[in-house]
Amino acid sequence: MGSGDLDRVSRGDVEPRLRRAIDANVGWHEDLLALHGVGSTLAHGLWSALGRPPPLHADAISVEPSVTLDGVLARLDGRPHGAFKDSFAAIDATDAGVTLLFAATWIHQDLEVPRDRPKPSAWSGVRTSKELAEWTSHHDTEAVLLPGLLERAHITILARRERGAIAAGAVARLGSGVVDVSNVYAVPGHSVNWAELATAIGRRFPGRPLVGYEHGEDLEGAMAGGFDPVGDLRVWVR
Repeated sequence: MGSGDLDRVSRGDVEPRLRRAIDANVGWHEDLLALHGVGSTLAHGLWSALGRPPPLHADAISVEPSVTLDGVLARLDGRPHGAFKDSFAAIDATDAGVTLLFAATWIHQDLEVPRDRPKPSAWSGVRTSKELAEWTSHHDTEAVLLPGLLERAHITILARRERGAIAAGAVARLGSGVVDVSNVYAVPGHSVNWAELATAIGRRFPGRPLVGYEHGEDLEGAMAGGFDPVGDLRVWVR
């Protein structure tokens, strides 16, 4: 994020592609928490779970750049453990008794799949509880991605198979005109071709931009596959 971007954030002027990515991530959390029977609230630019969220997911997410560290700590008061997603990488919580888990980058792609482009046959939708159990066993999300997700039409769990076995996976969630791409992984010895993945998602949800966030090699792969970086984020835990 450059100095101009920081100036806009400080004024509360959020770049539209970044706004799409953040809002889509909140929508994913809403769906997942509802599946686990947990409510949520949104006030003063800060989304938060009303109970313990599923593993690997945040207790609170800033959705406006005006959110302060004091506001976050007040919302999480009484929770000895939890995670906070600073969607703008604007809060320094180093001295607040929390630890930086990772820094990442929001990504965005205005995808337009040509009608004559061959459909990538390797990616297919996960449709049964048995298939989902195989999928989550590679991703340590057995207690997170429950079978109820398979009954939600706006969510597609994708698997890339090689010789009948799952080699990679991803989740695509349609909401508010964009598709949130998350939980992207490859089993050891394999990799994700992000351009191929984007095409597969575009076939299922045509005409929508794709959003998400990644870091490290996954971020490099996403950018090589046509995604653009649109902002930074940090996840803090205690």
